Amino acid sequence: MASENGNALLQFEPGLMIWTAVTFLFTLVALRLIAWKPILGALDEREGRIRESLEKAEQAKAHAEQAIAENKANMEASLRRSQELVNEARQEAERVRTEARDEARAEARRILDEGRRQLEVERRSAVAELRREAAGLAVRAAEQLLKKNLGQRENRQLVEEFLDQLPKPRVH
Repeated sequence: MASENGNALLQFEPGLMIWTAVTFLFTLVALRLIAWKPILGALDEREGRIRESLEKAEQAKAHAEQAIAENKANMEASLRRSQELVNEARQEAERVRTEARDEARAEARRILDEGRRQLEVERRSAVAELRREAAGLAVRAAEQLLKKNLGQRENRQLVEEFLDQLPKPRVH
């Protein structure tokens, strides 16, 4: 019986073949009318969602690239601005240093000029004091000469003795 069953599958039976073809066509028509449209609709819908997702991903990529480009431009602008600020700070520091140096020089000149003026005032004061002193000495010498109305030689000796009695000036 095993051999009969094994051969039976390999034997051609036209009735079985017709019914298999009819069943296949009926199933095909039924699937086409009932299931084919929903399956194709689902596939089309899925394809649309995939396409939409790809478009959104492409848009997101474009936005990301644009944001990256903007960030890069902003960073470059910030770097340029910071370099400008550093340069401005250096220039300002140089200007302040120059002003401070010029002010110090002007102050030094003013102090020197003030010192020279003070020295001149003191020199004039010393000269005036010396003149007063010399005038006083001359008056006292004249008094001495008038008290002793002596000869020229004696007058000179008297003045020299008077001058020897005076305190010696200190030399600086």
